Amino acid sequence: MDANRYLTGVWVRAARRFHRRAAAPLLWCLLPSDCFACRRPLRGWQRLGACLSCWTSFRTLEPPLCPGCGLPRPPGTDLMGPAGGRCSSCVLRPPPGGPVRAAVPYDEHARAFLLRAKLGRRPELLEPLGEHLATVLERDGFAGAGFSVVPVPSHPWTGLRRGFHPAVEIARPVARRLALALDLGLLARGWARHAPVKGLTAAGRRRQVARAFRVRGSAAGRRLVLVDDVMTTGATAGACAAVLLGAGAVEVRIASWARTLPSAGPIPRL
Repeated sequence: MDANRYLTGVWVRAARRFHRRAAAPLLWCLLPSDCFACRRPLRGWQRLGACLSCWTSFRTLEPPLCPGCGLPRPPGTDLMGPAGGRCSSCVLRPPPGGPVRAAVPYDEHARAFLLRAKLGRRPELLEPLGEHLATVLERDGFAGAGFSVVPVPSHPWTGLRRGFHPAVEIARPVARRLALALDLGLLARGWARHAPVKGLTAAGRRRQVARAFRVRGSAAGRRLVLVDDVMTTGATAGACAAVLLGAGAVEVRIASWARTLPSAGPIPRL
């Protein structure tokens, strides 16, 4: 039975690779369409329904960044001063666990890709986004040997409806690129439904998700990289980090592909 399951998995992965590398590109050439991000006609080179211009237009969050929350700091920030370059929010209220890092701001361009992946049920779009995040984390030396990668779980009903969990699809290339273990079962989300978080303040979101997550298995003594697709107020990631630390984790670092910047205003989490 195990051998049959293994062979089935091999064939499924091979079929997905064939579709991604051969069948889908051929169909896109025979049946031209518009780029889902910029809405311009796709002419010539494209990838997964988006033009190469859109794939290369993401604004990577560059230093100086707050060593705590990972938000951009003004140019010329003194990283060697008493606060170590941290923003006032992190000085007054340090984030739970360890540092936070994101690859891009959650602007309209990044939102178009996540909407396409989530609402369009296109999980294959999330793999290159995870590779992008992995490149940023590898460049910054965000996590080394001894860490494990843990994705933020979606609500079970949402996962069943979509057929995939966005954070898992992003976490896979992160773990692979950084040569870290991927633990898909350590963190779980309860089935209980809560009121929508849209329009809630950061404090309201924290209260809403505080009891939504639980640890399955052992987190004692472990160093973890918590991966999500997008951070808005940080309430969800903060709740996950608090639960993991409460279960005995030594350190929880948070990595997200996209991050809402304070000046951009709140964008509802998908």
